[in-house]
Amino acid sequence: MPAPSDASELDRNDIQGMAMRPYRFPFARYHLLDVSDPARARQWFGGVAGRCTTVAGLDASPPLAFNVALSWQGLSAIATPQPSLASFPQEFQQGMAARADRLGDVGDSAPARWDAPFDKRVHALVVVSAMTSADRDAASAALLSDIGDNGLSALAAIDAQLLPGPDGQPVAIEHFGYRDGITQPAIEGSGDPLLPGAGVPDAGGWRALRAGEFVLGQRDETGAVPDLPSPASLSRNGSFVVLRKLHQHVFAFRDFLRRSAGEEIDVARLAAKMMGRWQSGAPLALAAERDDPGLAADASRNNDFTYLDDLRGTNCPIGAHVRRLNPRSGLSGPNGASVHRHRLLRQGLPYGARLPADAAADDGAARGAIMLLVNADIARQFEFVQKVWINDGDFAGLGNDKDPVIGGNDGSGSFTIPRAGAPRRRLQGLPAFVSTRGGEYFFLPGIAALRSFAESLANTAS
Repeated sequence: MPAPSDASELDRNDIQGMAMRPYRFPFARYHLLDVSDPARARQWFGGVAGRCTTVAGLDASPPLAFNVALSWQGLSAIATPQPSLASFPQEFQQGMAARADRLGDVGDSAPARWDAPFDKRVHALVVVSAMTSADRDAASAALLSDIGDNGLSALAAIDAQLLPGPDGQPVAIEHFGYRDGITQPAIEGSGDPLLPGAGVPDAGGWRALRAGEFVLGQRDETGAVPDLPSPASLSRNGSFVVLRKLHQHVFAFRDFLRRSAGEEIDVARLAAKMMGRWQSGAPLALAAERDDPGLAADASRNNDFTYLDDLRGTNCPIGAHVRRLNPRSGLSGPNGASVHRHRLLRQGLPYGARLPADAAADDGAARGAIMLLVNADIARQFEFVQKVWINDGDFAGLGNDKDPVIGGNDGSGSFTIPRAGAPRRRLQGLPAFVSTRGGEYFFLPGIAALRSFAESLANTAS
């Protein structure tokens, strides 16, 4: 059992909001920046600290959020001392492209095929999130006019936003047509309510995960406070943000479903078996036979399950997408302790326009998702999930099966559907439905750490 929580000691005014709270803004712009003048850039990062949205600041439901992160190359570019740079985890120092083989970013997902500017260095990420596109655009314009004289230049900006629903209003649905964002971890001290299924099964109820799984310098699920990169004043209350630009092959997904379905299983049911949820968001674990939009819309029920009563996967296949990304107690017994050491807080939004439902072919347009995955330990959390849960089947006795939706399939992939009282069904020839088009590892400093960039510059000058 982990040590008692220290959540009351969290400085929620010093932690950037996206480190602990899932963002629910319908619009965002992801600005990717380059450092050209270290001294002026340090001054800018220090000065912008007061504009960053904190965990405490989210309590007021602001119409806009502003957050800043730096890659290891970015920290180097603003002249962070070498001993400090060397104290950061190796995977962060190397960056995402250098770890492509481990992540399964090969073939069509290889770094050689990544979009600019991910084919080169990216020093900083500034995320502008907003309730309206007008607010997003205004804040982005102000940012670009500000950085030009402050030692930074814009490499690219990626627009993302919720897709329109049937009535034209934005809805939390991704390009394959499925409700998104239901499964998010509850984190102690975040200020978000604890919903059933969001935390850790605990003596018949649920508790939130320890803050140290996402924030440096806090107790994690083992009850310990892991060692910090040095100096602690730089790393404490920071997080790591994994940015992934993922292109979705929507027509290929629809076409595969049409070709693979039949009298035995229709398209909607087959897709639900691959995804682990129906399009509405109702989980197969609770609605195995048919979609249940009422269940999907009920936040007190739509995530309240553990897979302990479905260990064979006859309701929700063990290899289904959502079960792989969060196996809950289906792998490790009632407490699921090992599972909770690999959780990720997901931010991000879709990019690109929807492919029309009646499209007869792929239109070649860029569409997919910008994913920001927050964690305190890139290797133990993001890279483990990517390498083991997404791209390997052995962890669940599935051999070479990969995630059927986002795994690195290449046309030879397979997916197993267990059936009660009948032989299992095995889909063959899965292509890639998602391809990586860029990404990087970023450090999301605490507010005091951001301010320290300018302060250390002033101390050097004096």
